[in-house]
Amino acid sequence: MEPNAQRNLRLALAGLQAGCVGTLLMIGWWLFGELLQRRSPWIVPNLLATTFYGERAYRSGFMTSTWSGLAGTFAVYCVTGVVFALIGRERKAGWVFVAIAGAAGLAINWLYFDFVMRRLNPFVPIYSPDRILLISHLLYGLALATYPAFLRGMLPGPEPPPLPPLSDQEVGGGIAQRVDETAAGPRALQ
Repeated sequence: MEPNAQRNLRLALAGLQAGCVGTLLMIGWWLFGELLQRRSPWIVPNLLATTFYGERAYRSGFMTSTWSGLAGTFAVYCVTGVVFALIGRERKAGWVFVAIAGAAGLAINWLYFDFVMRRLNPFVPIYSPDRILLISHLLYGLALATYPAFLRGMLPGPEPPPLPPLSDQEVGGGIAQRVDETAAGPRALQ
């Protein structure tokens, strides 16, 4: 591969990792936020599952259709992490970058839930818990700011220097001496 393609691949993989971490944080906040409000934690994933299964997916418990809401979320937000990293390129993580990533998370909330979902599935914007989604997207955006750390972890580091060879005495000297003492056994005592 050429160097530019390798760089883009590393950026995409770092963005994928940051997107996965952000998605886990986001879904975790959905579940926790609903529990704090003393409601079923599966409301948001089930609401998103209505895109695939219709109204019958909007229930309070965990159902097989809940998996589609979770899987769709992972697919969309992991790809968004890749796009964010490819747009951001090789930035250094500082406070300004973290603020930009947080703002990007809020912009993604608006784009997905207020623009795309209104056209794709109008049921979602009507029943979605706006505060929980807003905070979860802020957490997602902050997690996107971690892709430079994942990128640094992928860069090849310098090779460690080879260890100096050990002499035979250093390697087996102590063992050979103990073997001689135990082999001599009773003769050595006399």
